[in-house]
Amino acid sequence: MFQNQTFTSRYFDGVSAVPEEGTVLIHGQTLDFLSGEVAHKLNLLQFTEFTLTHKGCKLTLMPDEVKESPVLEIICSKEDAKKLESLWIQSKKNESHAHAFFYSIREMNPLVLGALSIIIVGIIGFFYFKGLEMVTNLIPVSMDKQLGESVQLKIDSQFQECNTKATDRFFTEALKKVVPKGSPHQFKVSVIGSAIPNAFALSNGKIYFFSGLLNDAKSQEEVIGVLAHEIAHVEKRHHMRNLVKAGGTSLAISLVVGPGLGNMEFLETFTEIGSTILVLKFSRDFETEADVTSIAYLRNQNLSPSGLLSFFKRMQEFEKENTESDDNQTDKNAKNDQVVTQSFTDFLSTHPATEERMKSLKSLIESGKKGTIKKVVSDKTWKEVQAVCLEFKNSDSK
Repeated sequence: MFQNQTFTSRYFDGVSAVPEEGTVLIHGQTLDFLSGEVAHKLNLLQFTEFTLTHKGCKLTLMPDEVKESPVLEIICSKEDAKKLESLWIQSKKNESHAHAFFYSIREMNPLVLGALSIIIVGIIGFFYFKGLEMVTNLIPVSMDKQLGESVQLKIDSQFQECNTKATDRFFTEALKKVVPKGSPHQFKVSVIGSAIPNAFALSNGKIYFFSGLLNDAKSQEEVIGVLAHEIAHVEKRHHMRNLVKAGGTSLAISLVVGPGLGNMEFLETFTEIGSTILVLKFSRDFETEADVTSIAYLRNQNLSPSGLLSFFKRMQEFEKENTESDDNQTDKNAKNDQVVTQSFTDFLSTHPATEERMKSLKSLIESGKKGTIKKVVSDKTWKEVQAVCLEFKNSDSK
């Protein structure tokens, strides 16, 4: 490629800060540097790094971390610099298969290389998180129970329950129908006094319903639909899968940006995640899975699945009203109670009922059998259920 071509150059010997000014004669892969009485005969293969500069190019003889490296700077056009770089890369590729692969990548167009990098990272990420999903299968269900119980202690200490014989009867009958046979979980429902119309489940099978949901429910099937959805979260181990994903993500970030494994920072981070992960909102995929699974639970018992959709519609209306009233002044005590309650429901509840999700749920319900059973307790008992904790609803509305 180069046949006895001469270029102006400078040679830094790695000792003196003053370079030797001279010329370099390039013939094949041999570089002869001449400066007065000084001469250096170098082979292109000897240089460990090649850098393009605004004046031409710079060749570094050895890695800087070893010691200060001799450097040869060649003053030439961009075209000649590119040609010399190609010649250097070709010499490096001939060293070994590993070098051939590495330097072939270096030769690629930056845009193509960027696109390829994104694809590779995407593929690795996909299999990484799929692998994390499989890790959950290796964790015993008893761990779900322990995690749930640790969070339950915190919740029970902050909220006042107001269960009655009617609510116990209703949820006992509903659980008998909805919980799938052979479930490894022990489910129990408690009612929390609050006007917020929502519900959430812990990984140990403890499910909490806010009394506002029962007070405002249009029918039993609404509450049963929400119950089925929360049971699905527990049965599908969404809490543990969240924990594993969060821990795996933390580990991946630590390995990429600088691991804190040496001083146990990662373990500390993982512990913090473990104490809070159960109060994180579920991902869209988990919510979709819970929707689909809950509909299947209801249909298996010939229960009407339309109640869940009805609940989401009311949730949407509630969210709109709540947004519109944000600027209005409210009673300080009521507002404080709502803030505390909302802080938990924001974390623990299902995601807001988006239009997209409601459309998917509606399509799912319409595509299968409707279910004929809409009640699990008598109308009298249901009225008693709806009247639970009304003092909390009335105090919040003042």
